[in-house]
Amino acid sequence: MGNGKKKLLAILLAGCCAVSGCAKGEGEETRTEEAAHIVTGTVECKEVYIRAKIPGYLTDIPVEEGQEVHEGDLLFSTDERDVKVKQTQASATAQAAAGAVEAAKAVAQKAQENVKLLETEYAKYQELFEIDALAQDTMDKLSTQLEAARLDLQAANAQVSAATGQLQAARGVLSEVNLNLGQTSQYAPCNGTVTLISSSVGELIGTGTTIVTLTDYSDRWILANVDEYEIGKLRIGQEVPLTSKAYPDTVFHGKIVNVSKNPDFAIKKSTNELNDQDVVTYEVKIALSGEDDVMLYPGMLIGVDLDKVGEAQ
Repeated sequence: MGNGKKKLLAILLAGCCAVSGCAKGEGEETRTEEAAHIVTGTVECKEVYIRAKIPGYLTDIPVEEGQEVHEGDLLFSTDERDVKVKQTQASATAQAAAGAVEAAKAVAQKAQENVKLLETEYAKYQELFEIDALAQDTMDKLSTQLEAARLDLQAANAQVSAATGQLQAARGVLSEVNLNLGQTSQYAPCNGTVTLISSSVGELIGTGTTIVTLTDYSDRWILANVDEYEIGKLRIGQEVPLTSKAYPDTVFHGKIVNVSKNPDFAIKKSTNELNDQDVVTYEVKIALSGEDDVMLYPGMLIGVDLDKVGEAQ
């Protein structure tokens, strides 16, 4: 009798464990499926890198990190004395080239007048030659003079072209120097916050060196990588609810503005020989709504609920 009860109790316990194990497995599978529909994105902001366009010594950086600036505000200046010296030299060269052009034109004008004079004289003597009133030697001499005058005119015109080319080159150098002079001061191309100053006053910087970094926090978006099983139901213009650990009680609003058609990277590699395939992801860009006035900083992780994606109104 005792042995029978023990066997019955063992059977009941085994059944409870089996039911419990099944329930637990189903719960884990459900949670896994639910989690699979929430992807994590990252907050991105528009950043502008203000670089030096010409080399020189930094003479002024009138802004500080964390300072709000507006479009057109001065960000930094470099020493302009070297550029002004080059400007003076280039200006003098351009003036000299302009003088050379005028001189060449005067020579060409004189050569042109000489050709016209000889052509008129040649035509007059040609009439006399045709009635045998002029010797052949005289006509030959006049013909030689006319041909020489025409060659002089060609040479003079070539000199005008050469001088004009030199003038254009000199003016090009002057324009470049004037442009460089204007680039000794760099201004904010947009509104933003100074988030990084990479150099100090007195430092010698080279062309392309980043001096100031501006961040426009008003231009924010989310970049999320969505796997190929979910990407098919996303469309540009759809509204997406967003959540952040920094603000657990707030639901943010976003709108899909781009779905990349190029795969990003594999998030699940095949690790067996059962014909499994890699799962790739596609980058989705989600613009934040201007209605949400809570600051989401660059780099924050944002939850994107793919189950609640809806069409824009």
